[in-house]
Amino acid sequence: MGRSGTNFLLDLLDTCPSTHCRNEPDELPDGALEAWSEWKIHRGGQSADALWGDLHTASARGGERDRPIPSHKSWAPVPLKALSKTKLRKLMPGLGGAEFSLPSALVRPEALANALQVFKINAAPSVAEVFLGDLGDGPQAKVIHIVRNPAGFLRSWRRRWLNEHDEEEVRVANLARLDEVLQRDPEGGAFISEVTAPDVHEAELLFWRYCTQRIRAAGAVNAAYLEVSYDELAHAPLASLGVVFEHLGLPLSEEIAAQVNAMTGGSVGIADAFQRELDEDSRSLFERTLGPALCEEFSLGRD
Repeated sequence: MGRSGTNFLLDLLDTCPSTHCRNEPDELPDGALEAWSEWKIHRGGQSADALWGDLHTASARGGERDRPIPSHKSWAPVPLKALSKTKLRKLMPGLGGAEFSLPSALVRPEALANALQVFKINAAPSVAEVFLGDLGDGPQAKVIHIVRNPAGFLRSWRRRWLNEHDEEEVRVANLARLDEVLQRDPEGGAFISEVTAPDVHEAELLFWRYCTQRIRAAGAVNAAYLEVSYDELAHAPLASLGVVFEHLGLPLSEEIAAQVNAMTGGSVGIADAFQRELDEDSRSLFERTLGPALCEEFSLGRD
């Protein structure tokens, strides 16, 4: 879920030389995963078998949302420095589009194909369900689900999204998203109808709850699923990331640990900032939208 520490986790996974990290490739026009944006909330008959081709194509590409290619990647030639899309275009003038094939002159194609492919897809319960389902004899996938305290999520969303967009437009879009949930998954979204005429903040929290509950339910009995707490990751990055790396079969070397320590110095302050804003009104908001179980889990209810 956006504003839940997804970029933070992606950056941490990118410290490993053997990962190829793609940021929101489903949001790129004419990208290999562009069609995924149409069924992230509902499956629409999708199966993993039909999607491996898309992923294979996306794994050999880069995109304008991706981070610059770090020089420490095992699949990139050693002399190269971090390559942004701008730098790639200077080296390869014919490179265009929001998503592009990584030039074979600048990467090692075989090593790239053997890298651990990481795709950050936001607000996508159905994508998680597909890859937590029965994959048969095909490639295996793992789902890392990062969950942030909903009070911290809401604070970040207000500051980094709502403040930069027209509130009424956001409210209309959020209500339309909830209507789609109720149409596509009336049972899973039944709690949404309990909030009459939700405002923009209530609508955002209701969708956060829907995505969180759906993905958790899909992963409850699947060893390929791992939930990561953003708050724990911020407070104890090496310990939390060690669990993630172990789940993915990645080594957590001393070099990676040093990078992580350098990256996470201010993470605790960011994670804990919401606590200063937990007043009576905000607790009422969480109780209306999240229900007693989630309020208790995240200590958001009134005493």
